Amino acid sequence: MAQKNDPLMNVEQRWDRVQNYLDDNKKTISIISIIVTVLIGGFVTFKYWYIPSQEQDAEMAMRRAQNYFAMDSVNRAIKGDGANLGFQDIADQYGWTPAGHLANYYLGMCYYQKGNYQQAIDNLEKFDAHDVLVSANAVGVEGDAEMQLNNTDKAIEYYMEAVKKSDNDYTAPMYLKKAAQAYEVKGDYTNALNIYQTIQKQYFNYAQANDIDKYIARAQAKTAK
Repeated sequence: MAQKNDPLMNVEQRWDRVQNYLDDNKKTISIISIIVTVLIGGFVTFKYWYIPSQEQDAEMAMRRAQNYFAMDSVNRAIKGDGANLGFQDIADQYGWTPAGHLANYYLGMCYYQKGNYQQAIDNLEKFDAHDVLVSANAVGVEGDAEMQLNNTDKAIEYYMEAVKKSDNDYTAPMYLKKAAQAYEVKGDYTNALNIYQTIQKQYFNYAQANDIDKYIARAQAKTAK
C-alpha cells in the first residue's frame, strides 16, 4: 500500500489536476492556441513576404524621385509628377521600409533648398542612417537650417554632433569650421579661436586649403580687444 507521502502518489495527483484543468478549459485553450498560431503566421508573412514586396515598390518609386532631385526639380521630387510618387508620399506610405526611411533624408534636403527650414529639420530628425557620412550630412544640414532660423546655439550642437558622427579629414573640419563661425556670430571669439586652432592642428590639409590661419588671426584680434 502506498504511503501518504509517496512521491509517486503526489505525481499522479498533480497529473490528475492538470488533466482536470485541461478538460475544464478546452475551449479557452483552443482559442489561445488559434490566436498564437495566427499571430505567428501573420508575423512571418509580414516580415518575409509583405515587407520585401513593399520595399521593392518603394525603391522603384525612390529612383524616380531621386531623378527629379538630381535635376533640381524640387517640387516634383517632393510631390511627384502625378504618375509617380514623390518623396513625401514615399515617406508616408513606406516609412517603415529602408527606402521610405531614406525619403525623409531627401525631403529634408528638398525643403532646405526651398527655404522651408523648420520642415527640413522635422524631416531630417526622422532620419538616422547606418552610413556615417550620410548621417553626418543630415545632422550638418539641420545645423545649417537652425542657423537660418537664428537658433545659433542649436546649430552649434548639430555641427558638433555631425563631427562626432563622422570624424574624418573632410566632413569633421568642415562642420568644426561652421561651429566656429557660429560662435563668432554669437560674439564668442574664444570658443571660435579654440576650434579654428583644433582644425589647424588636427586637419592640416583642410586647414591649408581653407586658409584657417586667416580665421585664427581674426579670432585672435577679436579676443585681444
